[in-house]
Amino acid sequence: SGLVALREREKAAYQAREGISLSYVPFVVQAAAAGLKRHPALNGHWTEAGLVAKRQINVGIAVAVEDGLIVPVIRDVDRLSISGLNRAIADVSARARAGKLRVDDFGGGTFTVDNTGWLGSNLTLPIINVPEVAILTMEDIRKRPVVLETPSGDVIAIRPIMNMVLAIDHRANDGAGATALLRDIKA
Repeated sequence: SGLVALREREKAAYQAREGISLSYVPFVVQAAAAGLKRHPALNGHWTEAGLVAKRQINVGIAVAVEDGLIVPVIRDVDRLSISGLNRAIADVSARARAGKLRVDDFGGGTFTVDNTGWLGSNLTLPIINVPEVAILTMEDIRKRPVVLETPSGDVIAIRPIMNMVLAIDHRANDGAGATALLRDIKA
């Protein structure tokens, strides 16, 4: 609810100032980067020698193109602001759809974020972008009834909710580590 309210409040001014729309994706990427710092076993590659955790947080952004899916990489996402992430995501997405990606847009990804929600999906099982060990999918934001605890007791309210699905390579981490990362992204 807080994120939806923030975006609604800021999107018109942001569009006028920056010339591009403000997406939910950079907020999730920034939250994922913060979570990956606390859970480095999910920010890495699986090799024949085992898990190689990476220091840099380089996030692949899954982009639907005419004949499939492509995953360009944005490097050092933990060093970018929301606005910087939004610009970088919009840039690689536009270049991917126009067939104008560069060689340095590929490789070196340590984690992937996929946004199937713009298609209206509610629960998608993403496929890990090997050799990475995890991928996060954002689903459609839908209004749902939720129970809120108040000082005068529980109440039912309508709130925007987004499911997120995290697929992991269990050779690199277990479900507890993945759940902790999802908890931190949500927080």
